[in-house]
Amino acid sequence: MKLINKYTDNKYSKMEEYFCDITSELDKLAGINADDLWKHYILVDKYCINEKCLAIRIPGGTLGGIWFDDNDVITKIKVDTNYVVKSYTSDVNEQIQKFVGQKIEF
Repeated sequence: MKLINKYTDNKYSKMEEYFCDITSELDKLAGINADDLWKHYILVDKYCINEKCLAIRIPGGTLGGIWFDDNDVITKIKVDTNYVVKSYTSDVNEQIQKFVGQKIEF
């Protein structure tokens, strides 16, 4: 799973916010338009990397996490369906489990 900087080639690119297949899937499962400015992203700062848990965020809050092992392979993904985004499908957490086992490309 490749991480793509949310702010390519501008002064905000150092904010360490990224899009990936998981964020696209969460947008889809929440009914968020791909062209919308308000969508999911992953925070990939030094703290998250050291803790081996990347924060799943949307403007307004952190919704969950992506846990990974020493080989950067995803071991767990979880989102809180009762916080900020109220439009997820009822099986959102089950649907995103397909990403468990994929390697994160930092």
